[in-house]
Amino acid sequence: MAKGFLKKNKNLKVKRFLFFLLVATIFWILTKFSREFTATMLAKIHYENIPETAALSEGNLRDITFDLTANGFEILFYKFKKPTIDVPVGKYYDKGEDHFTISKNELNRMVSSNFNRNLAVKNLSVEELKVILDPIVLKKVRVIPQHKFTFKDGFKPVDSLKIAPDSVIISGPSGSLKNIAGIKTEKISLENIDQDISKTIKITSNNEEIVSIKPDKVTISLRVAEFSQGKFTLPVQVINLPPDMDIKLVSPNVTVSFDVSVNDFADISKENFRVICDYSKRNKEENFMLPTLEKKPSNIQNVVFEPKKIDFLVFK
Repeated sequence: MAKGFLKKNKNLKVKRFLFFLLVATIFWILTKFSREFTATMLAKIHYENIPETAALSEGNLRDITFDLTANGFEILFYKFKKPTIDVPVGKYYDKGEDHFTISKNELNRMVSSNFNRNLAVKNLSVEELKVILDPIVLKKVRVIPQHKFTFKDGFKPVDSLKIAPDSVIISGPSGSLKNIAGIKTEKISLENIDQDISKTIKITSNNEEIVSIKPDKVTISLRVAEFSQGKFTLPVQVINLPPDMDIKLVSPNVTVSFDVSVNDFADISKENFRVICDYSKRNKEENFMLPTLEKKPSNIQNVVFEPKKIDFLVFK
């Protein structure tokens, strides 16, 4: 029982000691932080009200440092809540000029506006703030569509993707736009396509220097159809053969396979094709020529020859 009493008494003494230590610490902090200090502070520069005819140059100052004299609590507060210097560009900018300057006194006033009047701001890190501006220029650039399409079995695009308009006007600082040749659309993904596509999509840009994009939307369209395979066996005609030469083709005919939309299939006939071999472009070492289509319908795709090369014999 005596041991329990002693243990309880010891715990009480520890608690009293910790309480008085806490009170002493609070009084020390209050006394310490109530004193006046001078500390170096950092202020971010925020440029606002920028005219439409100009843009900020990349080299402009983004922050400045200064000495602030205040009590410890105020210093601690402003260390966490960093002051901001709001620079109203439109107020100082004269159209046609490429820069303007804010004097040290005016800059000091801007910094001081973040604090109570009894706080002293001294020793700005710059003597004056020079703000450099680039003129806004217009530039026409091509539109680059970002898309991912998959088609239903048997369906294919009839022609290439169309974009309207295929170019847009961007505006921004001349130095920033000089290396921009194209601008992308937002990404569009479509699956199992079995009909024509027509979509309006936005132009996107991660370049913060681009002030405006006009128009900021374009229409993409794509003709889609169901395709079938066609096949014809056609005679091969040799061109550019010297008049005093006689040759014999090992394969005088070739089979031409191709894809064509179901809607156009009935309009395709042998008369729409002409297969040639150009003797002047022959492979002289192995005596063969490659067949090509001198004449073909404009609406066929994926043309394949069988055989892919034509061997020949020369008679003297």
